[in-house]
Amino acid sequence: MDVAYHDPLREISVAAGEVLDNRSSGNGYFNDFSFDDLEGVRDQIQALIRDLPEAVELIGTSEDSPTYFDVNQLPAHLEQIATEQGGNLAAFISTLGLRIKSMLADQRLGPVISRDPPTTFEDWLKDYVGDDGASNGPLAVIDLSLVPAEVVHIVVAVTARLIFEALQRYRRVHPEGKTLPTVLVLEEAHSFIKKGGDIDALSPSHLCRETFERIAREGRKFGLGLVLSSQRPSELSPTVLAQCNTFLLHRLVNDADQGLVSKLVPDNVGGLLKELPSLPSRQAILLGWATPIPILVEIDELPDAHQPQSKDPDFWDVWTQKSPRELNWQDVIAEWMPAQPGGGPPIADGEMVPPGLTRQIPCSIS
Repeated sequence: MDVAYHDPLREISVAAGEVLDNRSSGNGYFNDFSFDDLEGVRDQIQALIRDLPEAVELIGTSEDSPTYFDVNQLPAHLEQIATEQGGNLAAFISTLGLRIKSMLADQRLGPVISRDPPTTFEDWLKDYVGDDGASNGPLAVIDLSLVPAEVVHIVVAVTARLIFEALQRYRRVHPEGKTLPTVLVLEEAHSFIKKGGDIDALSPSHLCRETFERIAREGRKFGLGLVLSSQRPSELSPTVLAQCNTFLLHRLVNDADQGLVSKLVPDNVGGLLKELPSLPSRQAILLGWATPIPILVEIDELPDAHQPQSKDPDFWDVWTQKSPRELNWQDVIAEWMPAQPGGGPPIADGEMVPPGLTRQIPCSIS
């Protein structure tokens, strides 16, 4: 606060104190305040407000929708603030700056946090959530199979949070307050929504689980649904499982998984659940909101071109040369570590990346 406003503030404080003293009954209570008492203090406050400069309008800027800036300049900006503030802040900021610099230099995170050229927020939402030109909305498939484990939780958590908050704001700006129905399908869900036990509350896996727990609790009213696919339901977050209203149960042989499923379904279907360990392929038990009574269903067989690449390995046929495999490690290395611009050799692990060159994360969208 400017020194010029100290005296008016002091006068307001004295005037308010006199009103309180005059109306005090001495036992912690106050007599009725008169209109003249309150009007005098009000006039002094209004006079001060007229002399104050106009406040800068900051509506719409927050930690969830910040002002755009170059993330590579963040460490230098923090160091400048620490130098101006002085004291013990400089030692703390130096450590924080080193951590930020290491993240920016990480070849696996570079394309995510500082893509070149940058992707606009509007284009990102059109690709992942929807576009006016799509009558039924797009189908976005994000392949994270080759993304390192240290990065995948951050990517999934940020993607899910952005989609959720975009749908919240969509309902707010829609003329009739309608939602944009959207569904997130999470394959191998136990990898991202693992039940509690993290020592570090700020670990990527913990933040990822918190994001999907919030979506499970609040997503329905904003038009966002969740479809979870997991071979280990006992490892999923209880908060998310409690919000599931339909279950499609395939074969389960693990005792912990069978015990969890038995707690989630009514007691009158206990006999049907005994069939879980012996269910053949493509057969499942459907129960919950989608069907009035639990039933045994058979999944349609997909054409070979559409089937997932999840068949059992042909160990014996390959080892006995009945179905040999060609080995061309040069093609594997070329796909693993792309060559540098200009035809140079691929960048080996541990080597410095030349300025302006980033290694792309093997993440695809179709």
